[in-house]
Amino acid sequence: MKNILLMVPRLNIGGAETYTKLVAENLQKRGYNVHIASGGGLLANKLAQKGIKNSWLPMRFSTDISAYLLKYIVKKYNIDLIHANSAAAGITAMKYKQRYNENMPVVFTAHGKFSTFEKENIIKGCNKIIYVSHFVKNDAIRNGFKENNACVIYTGIDMQKFDKNIDNKHIIRERYNIKQDDFVMAIVARIKNLRNKGHQDLLEMMSKYTDARNWHLLVIGKGKGMFKLKSLIKKYKLENNVHCIGHVDNVEDFVCLSDVVVLPSDFETFGLALAEGMAMGKAGVAYNIGGIPEIIKDKENGFLVKYKDIDDLYDKLSLLANDRLLCKSLGTKAYNDIKNNLSVEKMMDKIEDIYNSVR
Repeated sequence: MKNILLMVPRLNIGGAETYTKLVAENLQKRGYNVHIASGGGLLANKLAQKGIKNSWLPMRFSTDISAYLLKYIVKKYNIDLIHANSAAAGITAMKYKQRYNENMPVVFTAHGKFSTFEKENIIKGCNKIIYVSHFVKNDAIRNGFKENNACVIYTGIDMQKFDKNIDNKHIIRERYNIKQDDFVMAIVARIKNLRNKGHQDLLEMMSKYTDARNWHLLVIGKGKGMFKLKSLIKKYKLENNVHCIGHVDNVEDFVCLSDVVVLPSDFETFGLALAEGMAMGKAGVAYNIGGIPEIIKDKENGFLVKYKDIDDLYDKLSLLANDRLLCKSLGTKAYNDIKNNLSVEKMMDKIEDIYNSVR
């Protein structure tokens, strides 16, 4: 079995998309012939530069049309196994299997919760379901998914990418007027609904507490909510301390100069960006929600915060701002935890085992 088709509706920046890119690159390193089926996007172009081609498939427009087109992709590239990511891709793969090729092994990675419709259309005939956290798995089982073909595989972190010291930190500090002893937070997330990933919560916290107004926040990411975000920054008079970095390829350069990574999201099934920041030796601070407690061990490698409680968010961050030894200690533990438990090598070993088990 050498020809693997990875499916995802789009290949822009996001959890399922980043996961698909990571799996594709590492399957290629392990000698597999990898092909992608998606609606295209920024990450598709990056994969193409590495020789991993993308076939356009309009899964979000129509899973029926996509299932029909899929049979030609499978034939052209002599696909041995399909690995689908996100609901639309899973439904498309299942329709293809049921209608055109019942012997095709299909593995599905569940990155979030499912509706009843999605459950009924993915569960039938899927050889194996991978959940990105125990939170997602337990929720699925409560809602009717079977446990006997399910497993949890955490998304792996490329330690070679994040485990390094950045030489140009002083340049970034000078650009944003951040002094050496300033307390710096970093949030890496898509900027959409400002409540979704906690951008607004952070701004409200910084506005409310006098000493927090002197902290710095690096906002890394882009999205439709950027204009509203900048308006709030201006409203709260935080222009000198909240820095909108936008989308950058060198995320690690900015996270490296921070003291802590924050992600006070409304909801997280796993929290990949948080784990990546912790892989750089940064303490993690996030709301105690979803799959976050599977990454942050409270008071060991970061802090879990009461859900939607900006006062508790301030209290936890203030502890780190006022005790840099504690901050560094938690960050060291965060680095070791990610390295030992969430390496990309462990993830790929488990995925390969699943591929071999369904053939």
